[in-house]
Amino acid sequence: MDLYIIRDGIFTSKDNKAASNLLHYDVFGKRYLDVFQQVNLVGRKFEKEDPTALPVEGKGVNFISLPGRNGILGFIKSIVNIISIALKTTKKGNSYILRIPGTIPSIYYFILKFKKIPFSVEVCADPLDSYSKKSLDGHILSKPVQAFFVWMVKLQCKNANASVYVTEFALQKRYPPGVPENSFSFTSIDLNNFRSEPRTAESFNIEQPLVSLIGNMQGSMKGHDVLINAIKMLKDEGIIVNLEVIGYGNNQTMFENLCVECGVEKQVKFLGKVTSGNAVLDLISKADLFVLPSRQEGLPRALLEAMTQGLPAIGTRVGGTPELLPESVIVEPDDSIALALKMKELLQNPKLLAQLSEINLNKSKEYSAETIREKRNSFLRKLKSISNTGN
Repeated sequence: MDLYIIRDGIFTSKDNKAASNLLHYDVFGKRYLDVFQQVNLVGRKFEKEDPTALPVEGKGVNFISLPGRNGILGFIKSIVNIISIALKTTKKGNSYILRIPGTIPSIYYFILKFKKIPFSVEVCADPLDSYSKKSLDGHILSKPVQAFFVWMVKLQCKNANASVYVTEFALQKRYPPGVPENSFSFTSIDLNNFRSEPRTAESFNIEQPLVSLIGNMQGSMKGHDVLINAIKMLKDEGIIVNLEVIGYGNNQTMFENLCVECGVEKQVKFLGKVTSGNAVLDLISKADLFVLPSRQEGLPRALLEAMTQGLPAIGTRVGGTPELLPESVIVEPDDSIALALKMKELLQNPKLLAQLSEINLNKSKEYSAETIREKRNSFLRKLKSISNTGN
């Protein structure tokens, strides 16, 4: 029995083979081999060489390539090819995980339903936030796209034979499982590297604090603009805060221009793409505060990684972020004023930063790789059983 994992994630190339910074063999595909002998990742592969990416395939893990094209026009040009591949790779007796929301998983959903093949869903984000007008930079089609994917995720969850949610309760409320007894909750992130001790009050630089943000810039979902505006507000008060941004995407130039407009370009560094793992942890561990001003999240990987390093953090009230952070450091999305005030409060109080460091480090250990592995394998065994029995 093969396992198929269907996702919208973008895969690049390295030496003409599928590669990824986040979903490479050792941290993603390999872990499903605890229960399945053969794993097939299905995703869009772009013919773009990325020297920082690592191979997706390895022993027991195969990659099934879909056309890598962006935008609605690119999707229309690829649709026949995508459906053809989906038809060929769906048959009874195999197991299927649809990582939703997403376009490719939606296509597979209809084909699996048509063929009456059992499947599971992994709900990774809330489309109500992911496809909002602000997240999609005011795109004219944002409202119908948002409505479609909200409807789609509800439908997929209702009809799935098993389900996984990356949150404990947030996503489940809006998108309830159709079979509650076959519903699981765990993150897809494996955390292994934890700081040995929380930060001390003396370790924080209060004079010119360093703030860290990890987030792709393909759209405005991570709220880079909100944080940049907050840094400007603090500067206007005479408080100089430096920011390091890890990530990449089409909107980087727009955010760089915003820094210039706000007069904070000397305070903000865009570090670009950094390979996941120790390279990221080394960078963020030097910061005094982690800020994630997102407009949408599932259970934020970047935030959890920051917490493993004992970083105090501020997040927004979206997705599973409130499940990770104390209520006192949660602000509403799109509220630069509230974010600036909260940053000021924390960065002027090293004792409070130290307390939050301890709270975050302890909380992150609840998501250790071994704990998540046990939950994941329970789900995979259930999925395998469902695929064997056909219901």
